Amino acid sequence: MRELHAHEAPLKTPLDRDWHRFVERQAREAVERQRACGANPEWLGSLSAYIASRLKVLPIDNKPVFLHGDIHAGNLLLTQERGRWQVAGLIDFGDSLCGFHEYEFVAPGVLMVQGDGELQRAFLLAYGYTEELLTPDLRARLMLLTVLYECSDLRKYALRLAPEAIDFTLGELERAIWKFTTD
Repeated sequence: MRELHAHEAPLKTPLDRDWHRFVERQAREAVERQRACGANPEWLGSLSAYIASRLKVLPIDNKPVFLHGDIHAGNLLLTQERGRWQVAGLIDFGDSLCGFHEYEFVAPGVLMVQGDGELQRAFLLAYGYTEELLTPDLRARLMLLTVLYECSDLRKYALRLAPEAIDFTLGELERAIWKFTTD
């Protein structure tokens, strides 16, 4: 991901969606999207305020990067070199866009390392974050981006954690999904 994000975002292409408008639209449609996924009533009732309270931790002046938008095991091509598996390629760019690099962490975060604090820490440190950056504000940004994700389904993410997680508050769900910090 770090290598992908090192390239400048292509401008004036179909991928060059206005990131700020994208965030606004996703925030505006979040409650209905989660309602369609069968989210619990507590989430539906508190989601708008939850989003509003966390938008302040999302940088507004970030340099847009090219985002794949759906990195998970099914979209990675691997090869074995000297007895070690290496990423050889990435497929399925149907969800690609340009925007804030942390948006890219959502798909692997909820599909590959959800709820595993050690793996999340390793993932974030390997990307280039330092221990000092693994803060509750980062967790809040990642959960906000999880809610704003185009394919967001909080009910499905909760059920992957445990059946009782569908009854968590949004704050509890945030701490259960993104466990890399222990505050």
